[in-house]
Amino acid sequence: MTTGSVLGQPALFRLTDEEELPTDLSVRESRLLVGALNFHALMAPSRELTVHAYSGDWSSLPRTTDDSTFTGESTAYHSRAYSFRMASTVEPEQRAPIEAEAASLALAARDTRHLHVSRDTVLAYDPPRELDGSALRRAARAVRARTPLLYDELRDLELLRHRRPLHSPVRRHRYEREFQPGGEYEHSRIVPAGAVQDGAPRAVLFGLHWFELGGAERWAFESVRIARDAGFLPIVLTNRDSHQPWIDRPELDGALLIPFSEESGLASESQTPGVEELLRALFRLYDIRGVMVHHNQWLYDRLGWIARSRPGIPIVDSTHIVEYRGGGYPVTSAIQAEAITIHHVISPTLARWMTQVQGIEADKVVMAPLGGLTVDVKEAEFRVRADGERFTVAFVGRMARQKAPEVFIAMAQRLRREGHDLRLIMHGDGEMASWVDELIERAGLVVERRHSSVPVSQTLDESHLLVVPSHNEGLTLTTLEAIAHGVPVVSTDVGGQSDIIPRRALSSRYAHRAAAQLARAVASAIDEDARRQLWREERKAEKRLLKMESASTWFEKEVRSW
Repeated sequence: MTTGSVLGQPALFRLTDEEELPTDLSVRESRLLVGALNFHALMAPSRELTVHAYSGDWSSLPRTTDDSTFTGESTAYHSRAYSFRMASTVEPEQRAPIEAEAASLALAARDTRHLHVSRDTVLAYDPPRELDGSALRRAARAVRARTPLLYDELRDLELLRHRRPLHSPVRRHRYEREFQPGGEYEHSRIVPAGAVQDGAPRAVLFGLHWFELGGAERWAFESVRIARDAGFLPIVLTNRDSHQPWIDRPELDGALLIPFSEESGLASESQTPGVEELLRALFRLYDIRGVMVHHNQWLYDRLGWIARSRPGIPIVDSTHIVEYRGGGYPVTSAIQAEAITIHHVISPTLARWMTQVQGIEADKVVMAPLGGLTVDVKEAEFRVRADGERFTVAFVGRMARQKAPEVFIAMAQRLRREGHDLRLIMHGDGEMASWVDELIERAGLVVERRHSSVPVSQTLDESHLLVVPSHNEGLTLTTLEAIAHGVPVVSTDVGGQSDIIPRRALSSRYAHRAAAQLARAVASAIDEDARRQLWREERKAEKRLLKMESASTWFEKEVRSW
């Protein structure tokens, strides 16, 4: 089978009535639609399907792969926009089904699919992240709206019960038994993938979180580009609900994209763990030479299946942040360590955590920073404050809880009460953008708000100090970028920030203390000599870090060996 093209995208199907499609689909909309149809072509090989597409508003996230796309049972399907017919060009696997596949086969046997691909107009709105109307969530949102720092402190207390994996090794996941038809493990053990077809294209399988703005995503997209430039077809799966605003990025040109719907990826009925209809088809159609996981839980859960189906295949994961709620993806990486051949990390702090806390062999852990994406070790110049220029303090990041924009606002309130005349810039967008605007208005602050469409370099060129008030981080790209622009950084003491930032410029990560301590650090940096000295120390640490092999350089060499 050869991969065809529909709407300019790699496709595993053909349209029998392409004239029924809208003629004004953007690249983003086309990639979402073709990605959904690729999934259904893989799940219904050699069959013709009727596809109904539906319209919706900003609150209706795309429905591409979840069980409702087979059944039509979703409120997303209240307004049909158009319909068409498609035919899968995937040849079916010659294998007798087993009992564990009954539910997914019943879904796939339906002749109709239901899809919602949001139009680009939704990108003008904050992403809908908190539509859950439960009483508990409504109460939590009310507390956060009125007293955001108290909400942060209460949430940190709740997180204490999840701290054990942060300081203790986790139990590794082991795959000990082969699948035996009719045996006691038939429902839970692995049915290995079949042989790859002769002449199959060489490919690399990627698991990404989503197609949205972020430092981790910038690196994930770069790794896709590297694989493509090395002559592989990138196959890119995402498993987090989103309007996927970055799916039209040029790094994804020519890639086979399958954006899942629903946070967990595919529901159990449409993708039986251990059997893996979707992965079985991909590993049969393509000569997959390696796997790269970037914060994708669905693919993490299936690495054991891949390792047993294709022994010896390189399986690489890339992690950035040890989350306070149970450890996050680095803990998942440690759990799946037996299937993973290389653990890539972006900071010395995370490398030590992997080896010293989780006991992963040092020769399996690669520390390669992300600096090569945006900055290098060339000489930078300190950003001098001109005579009469207002001292400018910037926040750069997504408007999301992790980045703690509310702490930046509380810090700014303190500085204003102390009589400091500052210019404030908050650069970024996200699900909390409207709430952040409300906090600024309630605080009576004058803050310049900038959308992510404005280059970060423009904001840094106008700034004298960057503040990173995050509740949790790895080692932020914005920190490296700011220092390279001659702008020093003060930050909460989270993740690998201390690998770059000296102790006096770090604060507690707890919200009330962070607001007070960051305010003191900002006030100290208003003195030009103190600010210059802080930058010199951070630049020295940055240059030391960036002299190490970058993530891009390391992966270019790695993927060439596949």
